[in-house]
This record gives sequence, C-alpha cells and structure tokens, in this order.
Amino acid sequence: MRKVVWSFRAMKSYGRIVDYIAASFGNKRAKQYAADVYKQVALLPQRYESGSFEPLLEGSKYQFRHILIGKLTKIIYRVTDTSIEIADVWDTRQSPEELAGRLID
Repeated sequence: MRKVVWSFRAMKSYGRIVDYIAASFGNKRAKQYAADVYKQVALLPQRYESGSFEPLLEGSKYQFRHILIGKLTKIIYRVTDTSIEIADVWDTRQSPEELAGRLID
C-alpha cells in the first residue's frame, strides 16, 4: 500500500486555510474542515485513482490529480510507485495561473 507524504508547501497551505477558517468562521468550523481533509486524505491509499486529473497542471512532468474538499479546496497530489505525494492544498478562489506557477517544473 502506498504511503501518503505531505510536501512542505502542502502543509503550509493547509495551515493557512485552517487559520483563515478559524479566524473567519470560528474554531468549530476549522476543526470540521480539518476532519474533512483528514478523512479524504486517509482514503487516498485505497482510492488514489478516484481523484480527477488536474487540468491546470497538464504541462507538468508529473501527472497530478485532485480531490475536492467542500467547494473551495483541492488537495493536489501525484502518485508514485511507493507513495501518494500531497503537493498542495489549493483554495480554488485563487488565480489558476498561480497554481501552475507553483507546481509545474
């Protein structure tokens, strides 16, 4: 079974989103969001192929997929022979060009 590995970028983005939710909507909502992320990421080793290919990253040398958390967050990941690498946690209200600039090599 593949192991889930978080990149530094993904952990930082995730933390910023949780902090924003806590400041804007309260700790209860931030904890619910964190639980939703944890639940979906925990399922990835069994369901990594269920994520959609990320069209904004088609120019990358890697094949990125994403899963949605609610309506505004994408967990961007790629699958290797041994792991599932969480590359970014993306707030979809941001500029799509910024995502491509962050992850396309």
